[in-house]
Amino acid sequence: MAGVSLHNLRKTFVDPQSRKEVTAVNDLNLDIRDGEFLVLVGPSGCGKTTALRMIAGLEEITSGEIRIGDRVVNDVPPRDRNIAMVFQNYALYPHMSVYENMAFGLKLRMLPGLAWQLTHGAEAKQIKADIDSRIRGVAETLGIDHLLDRKPKALSGGQRQRVALGRAIVREPQVFLMDEPLSNLDAKLREQTRADLIKLHRRLGVTTIYVTHDQIEAMTMGQRIVVMKDGVLQQCDTPDVLYHHPANMFVAGFLGMPSMNFVRSAKVVKNGAKPLLEMEHFRLHLPEDRTEALAAHIGKEVIVGIRPEDIYDRGNAPARVASQENAARLKVEVIEPLGSESTLYLTAGTQTLIARIDAETAAKEEALLDVLMDGEKAHVFDPDTEQTLV
Repeated sequence: MAGVSLHNLRKTFVDPQSRKEVTAVNDLNLDIRDGEFLVLVGPSGCGKTTALRMIAGLEEITSGEIRIGDRVVNDVPPRDRNIAMVFQNYALYPHMSVYENMAFGLKLRMLPGLAWQLTHGAEAKQIKADIDSRIRGVAETLGIDHLLDRKPKALSGGQRQRVALGRAIVREPQVFLMDEPLSNLDAKLREQTRADLIKLHRRLGVTTIYVTHDQIEAMTMGQRIVVMKDGVLQQCDTPDVLYHHPANMFVAGFLGMPSMNFVRSAKVVKNGAKPLLEMEHFRLHLPEDRTEALAAHIGKEVIVGIRPEDIYDRGNAPARVASQENAARLKVEVIEPLGSESTLYLTAGTQTLIARIDAETAAKEEALLDVLMDGEKAHVFDPDTEQTLV
């Protein structure tokens, strides 16, 4: 096992149509700890897969440095980096059985060339026995030991993905690289495989870099998450810190379902000795420990962010939120019942807010609803830089 370090990693290419230089990854600096499960997440085109392919050696870097363990691998071929990659499309050999798919890379590595076919000596037999032991052990761990004689066409999507994982695991690499490996699975199977991957990582302890565009995968699987946009690292931290303390509006809006509400043209005004956030149809009080940062912004416009789960039906709000006096009367446009909770689309003038509240709400469509907002969990952003102020 080994950690991975990226220093000023950069990748540019020339767009064949516009003939302009495009930067896919821009000065990426990242230290991935030995044994860590790190997730790269962001929208399509943000550079996450390009970064992963550069670590694997499948994409040539423009500048910067990649270290795996203590070794700089910029010019090391992929086969010599001691990494294993799991692809989105499985990449299984259709004419080989599950056993042969899992064994193929191992045989090439442990018995180079045609030696594994031609050699019958004691050493070769021992290596073949070791390969067999590894494959059967990993297959049992993944629950595919009863499928070893089948061809890929006889497997379901989830089973094929497990075979692809098994093929990577048997190599016992220093680093696992996973490029959206669950995107071809249905929702239920994706949940199950997600949990299996987490348990597998705990058991193996191998450094894992996982790429996804799915924020749920990122939040549930990553020990740390790297959020990327336009080739630039926006924030790297634990899921809890990213969710509750985003560095900017992009991170705040990208993580969370439904995404964070943003109220623009809010103004910081004085409320006695403390600042107050004033919006078109309601006001928001903040706790004292969060108002110091706003003292320098009195009279200036800001952007207020509040998550849907921090908006409450007044009749069901907890006492802590009710005591803050952050009340508003909003019109209910749409109610989406989700069983244990409901998603409400609320309007105040031209502003639309989404609330995720208890299903027992008395809210009715096309009617007014008194809501309370949790000022302790509100976020404030600079309208010019979009960086967090509070």
